[in-house]
Amino acid sequence: MEDVLSFIEWPTIIIMFSVLVTGLLINEAGLFQWIAIKLVKLTEGDFRKIFFSLIMLTILLSSVVTILVAAIIIGRLTISIADALDVDPYPYLISEAVAVGIGGATSLVASPNAILISDFANLDFVFFMVYTFPFSIMVGLITSLVLIKIIGNLGEVSELRKTVLMEFEEWSVVPDIKLFYLSAVMLVAMIIGFILFPAYIVALFIAIIYLLIRRKPLNEIAEELEWGDLFFFIGIFIIVGGVEHTEILQEIGSALGTISAGNPLIPIILIMWITGLSSGFLDGVTIVLTFMPIIDELVKSAGFSELFPLFMIVLVLSTNFGGSMTPIGTPASLLIVSLASSKGVHISFKNFIKLGSIIVFMNLAIATVYVVALSFIF
Repeated sequence: MEDVLSFIEWPTIIIMFSVLVTGLLINEAGLFQWIAIKLVKLTEGDFRKIFFSLIMLTILLSSVVTILVAAIIIGRLTISIADALDVDPYPYLISEAVAVGIGGATSLVASPNAILISDFANLDFVFFMVYTFPFSIMVGLITSLVLIKIIGNLGEVSELRKTVLMEFEEWSVVPDIKLFYLSAVMLVAMIIGFILFPAYIVALFIAIIYLLIRRKPLNEIAEELEWGDLFFFIGIFIIVGGVEHTEILQEIGSALGTISAGNPLIPIILIMWITGLSSGFLDGVTIVLTFMPIIDELVKSAGFSELFPLFMIVLVLSTNFGGSMTPIGTPASLLIVSLASSKGVHISFKNFIKLGSIIVFMNLAIATVYVVALSFIF
């Protein structure tokens, strides 16, 4: 039993749990909704600007509260905006569902994949801010422009509806002013803490402090948390840990090292595309847990130890970007699709994969060029 439990990366589970709790509580304070409405009002009813703002806000929010919480916030907000402007929310929701995976690569806490990789490779918050955050934002900008081009018609809005939008009071989504400002302070404190201290300690500390201040019953919070995801991750830890114990994954890593023939670009490109395309159909957590020990053995056997951080960047980008191919690629994408369905907006698997495939192949190609360029720096 002790051997089985040793397979579980408890710091990773603590980060996932704590960030989800903090994200849910901050969401209740209306902070992110307030920011989103302010941003949308700045567009003055221009659908292209609204579309662009919602997608980029989804990606940016992911960097601090995970892609799952960001998907909940932006998905609900999009439906509210579409209702207010009397337009079809379909093009906005399917685009957000496709783009949300990009946000998973922005920071150490943005997605389960990033949390796992940072814990395994001992990568800190600053590492992500330097190597993945700016690049993910750039990819998000490109993706937004391409999606606008592909979708084309985003609807038309009357002057009356524009007036309704401009007169919408953003403070109406804030239930408690003191809690609103407290949430802003706690969020900034969490980001600073990630830079200075171990992520799991900071995440747990902020979650506890917020729970004490918020005084919300634990049973209510427990009902809102995605326990299924946490137990799924624990199960995957145990399964992959057992496979790793057989040393099969190490043998695969050694074989990749032999194939590379001293050229690190061969395994870098192979891993980018194999893990990226696989993540569209298999959960990214499974892919990450499978390939981390493979990469660990690869860099040792092939003499690429100095490039180990680069291989981790590859895994962060590929598994998050690749999840955008299908609605089952990431829980966040599936959540937006489910939310859309509950509001009578049907996003079919066929339509999603048609749009998702274009975005994934484009983003993986851009990411490949990026990591190849980085290989000359590491």
